[in-house]
Amino acid sequence: MFLSIVTVTKNAADTVAHAAESLGRPLPEDVEYILKDAGSTDGTCEVVRGIQPDAVVVQSPDRGIYDAMNQGWARASGDYVMFLNADDRYLPGALEEIVRELRAHPDADILHGCIRVNGRKFSPARGMASFHGVRIFHPASAIRRSLLERLGGFDVQWKICADLDFFLRAKESGALFRFVDREITDFALGGVSTVRRQETASEVRRILLKHGFGRVFADGYYLSARLRACAARAVKLVKGS
Repeated sequence: MFLSIVTVTKNAADTVAHAAESLGRPLPEDVEYILKDAGSTDGTCEVVRGIQPDAVVVQSPDRGIYDAMNQGWARASGDYVMFLNADDRYLPGALEEIVRELRAHPDADILHGCIRVNGRKFSPARGMASFHGVRIFHPASAIRRSLLERLGGFDVQWKICADLDFFLRAKESGALFRFVDREITDFALGGVSTVRRQETASEVRRILLKHGFGRVFADGYYLSARLRACAARAVKLVKGS
C-alpha cells in the first residue's frame, strides 16, 4: 500500500458514514482504510463495513484519541498515513491530489494542505504564529509512516494537542514539510480542541515551553488564545439573546 487512512471512533454511527463515503467507492488504488474502534455499541463498525467492505477494522480499548491514533497507524501498511476524523470528510479529488503530490515529491516527510470549515477555506498559520512552520492541520496531512515509527508516534501525555508536539518533534528531527495550497478536508467544529479552549491553550503553552520557545512567547500565545475564547463566548451569548 502507498497510503493508509486511519479513522478512530467510539459510537460515531451518526457521522462516520460521511467520512467513509468521502474516500470513494471502491477505494483508490494503493489506498487502505483502517477503522480503529474503541468498542462502539451503536453499529459504527457495521456502518463502515457496509460502505467500505475492504476496511481493516481494529476493535480494542484505548486511553484516548492519540493512543487510538497510535494503534491505528501501527496497523498501517502504507508508506504514508493520514488521519480522518469520524465527523470530517475528504473533499472531492483531494485524495488523488495527495497521492499525486506525494509521488511527485518523494522527499516530503509530511505533506499538508488546507481545510474547509463552514464553507470557508483555512490555510495554516504563517510567520511567528506558525511555530516554525509546524502549526498545521493534522486532518489534512499525510505523514511518512517511517517518521511515525522513528519518533514513536504521538505522545499520549498530551490529551488535546499531541499532534502539535509530534510536528514540533518532526521538525526538530529534520523532517521535510511540504505544503499544498488546496482544501483537503471538510472539517467539523465541535471537537475537543474547539470545545475545551482554555485547556487547549494551556496545553499548547506547555508544549511550546517544552520545545524551547521563550516564556514571553508562550505566555503571549496563551493570553491571546484566552482572549479569543472569551470573545467567541461573548458573540455566542449575544446571538443567543
